Parts: sequence; C-alpha cells; structure tokens
Amino acid sequence: MDDDRDMKARSDSMVALLHRGRIEERHGAGVLVRMHGRPHRATGCLLPDGTTTEARCLALPEGARDTGDNAAIDPAACVWQRRLSSRALLARRGRLIVKPGVALCFLDEPKTGEEVFAGPRPASLERDLAASLQVIERARSDVFAGLLYAALCNTTWRHRATGGTWSCSWRASGGIVAHLRGEGDYMDWYCHGGEGLVDECVLAEIETLGWALVEDDADRADPRP
Repeated sequence: MDDDRDMKARSDSMVALLHRGRIEERHGAGVLVRMHGRPHRATGCLLPDGTTTEARCLALPEGARDTGDNAAIDPAACVWQRRLSSRALLARRGRLIVKPGVALCFLDEPKTGEEVFAGPRPASLERDLAASLQVIERARSDVFAGLLYAALCNTTWRHRATGGTWSCSWRASGGIVAHLRGEGDYMDWYCHGGEGLVDECVLAEIETLGWALVEDDADRADPRP
C-alpha cells in the first residue's frame, strides 16, 4: 500500500512538473496558451469569414520579458502566425484579438511585425528556430528534441549574413526546446545527455537557417551549464 502511495506521489509530481508554467485561458471556443507568462499559441481563433484557425506567437512586443504573471504580456501586441488551409506549407502573419470570455479573433495582417524589427538587431538563433515551422514540427519528436537540446548546449554558432555569434547555457537550451514543443519547461531537458554534441541532422537543419557551427576552440562557448 505504501509503495502504491509513493508511486502515485511520484506520478503526480511528474505531471505537476510537466504543466508547470503552462496556463490556458478560455475565451468562448478559443483557448490561449501561455508559457511562463508569454503568449505561446491559440486554438479556436475566429476568422472574419466565421471559420476557425490555430495560431502561434512569433514575436513578443519590443522589450517584453518572460514573467510568471499570466496577464503580463498582451497577446494583441504580439506578432502571430496561422497556416493557410488552402496551402499546407504556407502561413500568414496577423494579430490576435482577445475578447475576454467571449472569443479569440485572428486578423490577417501579412506585414505585421516588420515595423518592430526595423533597424539593426543582433542575430539570434533562438529567434530563428522559433520562426521555423520545420523545426517546430521536428521538435515534436522526443529524439530530435533531445538532440537539438544537446546541440545548443555550450556550442557557439555564427550567423553567416552578419558574422554575429550566438550561444546559450544548458538551462537556456532546455527552455528553448520546451518552448518549441509548447510543453513543460527547461527542467524536462536539463542534463538530458550529450550536451555539446551536434548531431549531423540537427546541424543541417540549423544551417538552413543561415547559421554555421564554430568549431575553433578559441571561439567556443564557456563550458559551464
């Protein structure tokens, strides 16, 4: 009996860990999912023609940061993206309007966010990964997600177009993977194994985003987690 209780307690703890930081807001038939306060994705979003769609958050407002406050970041100030049902590989940007308790509405604005990004911005592999539908799709695989986590840990990447470099810690890498999958948090991947090893398939995926692995020891990231 005691063993059963211990097993249930461990199971409950794992469930709590998996959902820690994830909050779902229901507005009519629409559901807005936040991860650690930041809008992440939305389902049941109404389009002007009365049909519904799913959307994902592409970019936060300039200067916004992740917080534990589920109302800290206004979804309407973010850049969103939805798939075009007529063309499976095409997507369109827009705005998500929240009508509290009533509905989520998606407004097509194909150039949304470009004004936010005007001017020079430091190259960010994290941002490029989050903007890739291909990477998000592949990150649903536990195997690929684990390999991506390992490849980002304590490695340095150089942006081919700008020459800028990017690296992150084990904790940050775990957070990136959790955000791409839309579940859990960095602890689900922290110390997953293989940290610093770059799988050739992951390398190929990142290279398509315009980044190259820095293999010179003098330019590599600090090995601390």
